[in-house]
Amino acid sequence: MSTPDELRRQEHIRIATEAVRKGRWARRGRRAWGLLRSRPGQLISVGVVGALLGGLLTAWQTTGLPWSDGEQTVCWGTLPKKDAEMLFRDDLSVRAEEIRPSDGNDSSSDAQGACRLLALDDGRPVAHIDFRLHQLDPRYDPQTTGWLADFLSPLAVPFGKGFVGMASENRTWLALPRGCADARLSDGPAVVDASWGRLPMSSRDKPRWRDEVARATVRLANGAMRALHCDGTLPLPGRLPATPRQKNTEPRRLCGIDGLSLALSKDERYQLDGTLLAHSPGTARVCGVGLGVAATRARLRLVTVEDPRLAQVLSELASTMGQREYDKRGSASDRSDLALYQTSCQTGLVIFLVQDDGTGMDDLPRNLLPRYAAAEAERLGCGRVKVELPR
Repeated sequence: MSTPDELRRQEHIRIATEAVRKGRWARRGRRAWGLLRSRPGQLISVGVVGALLGGLLTAWQTTGLPWSDGEQTVCWGTLPKKDAEMLFRDDLSVRAEEIRPSDGNDSSSDAQGACRLLALDDGRPVAHIDFRLHQLDPRYDPQTTGWLADFLSPLAVPFGKGFVGMASENRTWLALPRGCADARLSDGPAVVDASWGRLPMSSRDKPRWRDEVARATVRLANGAMRALHCDGTLPLPGRLPATPRQKNTEPRRLCGIDGLSLALSKDERYQLDGTLLAHSPGTARVCGVGLGVAATRARLRLVTVEDPRLAQVLSELASTMGQREYDKRGSASDRSDLALYQTSCQTGLVIFLVQDDGTGMDDLPRNLLPRYAAAEAERLGCGRVKVELPR
């Protein structure tokens, strides 16, 4: 008969399994994953977990130090010892827990996989980085909306030419090339992203550390491509650009766009103080307004999604917003906190959106979107657009 501890362990594994299958990794599954971590110096038996998860979930197991030899790699065979250890302080040891990349199972046709790097101080977990492979699809994964808000960040910088992705000191993501792990039910891309809790480095090391995580994300993307039998390899990026600096908000030239203006009271001017602007060509232009001192989340976001596959994700989200207004060039949708316009340019589908995340101002997305979309369409060479929102 199983002991109470064994029964609890089996229940945690079952929760993690179901979460992965249903695309709920970031909530209940991640909690169960944390519960699966064993006591210092021990890891879950690969055989037991493999049997329960059908070979998807593996835990890296050693009897001594976390690294048993200089050649060992983790996270889908992509990260050697030195590269994983560079992501944490020198005095910490590193351990990995993984779900191997796959192109779906009985309940999902989407690519999925995960790897957690866990930093230990004398056997005690003190920091972690979570890498995840998943499909962006708002119709079947409700977390996609939150992902777009978190990962399309005004603090992010581009990987470089040829990449669709963004890297910041908070999160990093990279889309797999078109044709690799494309879902049968969605036109959204498969992405590898990285997120973490407390920064496992001192603040002065943030830029170097961000670049190291970005390169690790590319390595995991290449590992996912190999596992999914996709052609090609993504090159490792060099030194990334400096993080955008916060500037004073210009109400008469919002986000650097001539003619895009706001009439603000004294209180509203205080709420919307601080603007960050990030542009990853071919991916997205993201402007955050009203960041405050902490610069963690903007009260107002103006975003241009330039990558057609990423734009398709938002187009599918727009289909859930109710009535659309169509014109010769595209269509517009809105709700109280969000207004967006989609049209076709030379590169394919493009989305322009304005999102209100707590300004307290009435109809702000509706008021700003027409001028914003017109100016951005001109910048991208899409031609003239005139946005008419549903009444």
